[in-house]
Amino acid sequence: MRMYDTVIFDYGNTLCEMGNLSNSLKVVLESKCAEQIGHSIERSIKELYSPNQVEQPRWIDIWEKSFNEYGLTFELSIGLEHLNHFVDSGYLYNYSLPLLSSLQKQGTKLILLSNVTGPTEVFQRDLSERGLAKYFDSIIWSSEIGFRKPSREAFEIALESTGSMSSNTIMVGDNEIADVCGAELVGISTMLISDVESIESRANHVVNRTNITRELIRLTNASRGTVNAWRFQSH
Repeated sequence: MRMYDTVIFDYGNTLCEMGNLSNSLKVVLESKCAEQIGHSIERSIKELYSPNQVEQPRWIDIWEKSFNEYGLTFELSIGLEHLNHFVDSGYLYNYSLPLLSSLQKQGTKLILLSNVTGPTEVFQRDLSERGLAKYFDSIIWSSEIGFRKPSREAFEIALESTGSMSSNTIMVGDNEIADVCGAELVGISTMLISDVESIESRANHVVNRTNITRELIRLTNASRGTVNAWRFQSH
């Protein structure tokens, strides 16, 4: 069985269930068009998840375009309030903290590689306040490096950040295009986390939110003798 010494994690909907941009905008923007503007922003971000999308666009451009569509002037303060409400309305999955702790204790290198459309500091704050940042050897946001998954550049930067080899690394994420197809470009193995049974995927491993911890520990514990320790900790 192939063993991995490095795990690259996606963030949104992999470790943390994200909020809803449209709902958050309705809270912070006093306008009858708030919901429609929120949907417009969501559509623009969804369109970024394509095989050919390499660069991370400026979030302000996306927000301005959506506001202008409905005849409103975009204000930076509203955009920041919107994004902060959005990240604050998310929640961690039950497995996230125990899984990261177990992987760190057994000596696995951990990288966060996530596509985010917004200021880096908003998402970094969210990661830190949820208690996740301390587990990662490297934290990489697309907003910081200017490249999005599934670009080769994003994954190469991730590997270089910890001196990891693609052959010893596995990518864990929820998006077939960004996480699975992107990692394949540089020879990284993949684990797709899905709530859909019998999903068709190119991923080397497909898991759900119930068995992800067991499967990922199995693929990374090597001969470090940590399996029994993990089982003890999990009870």
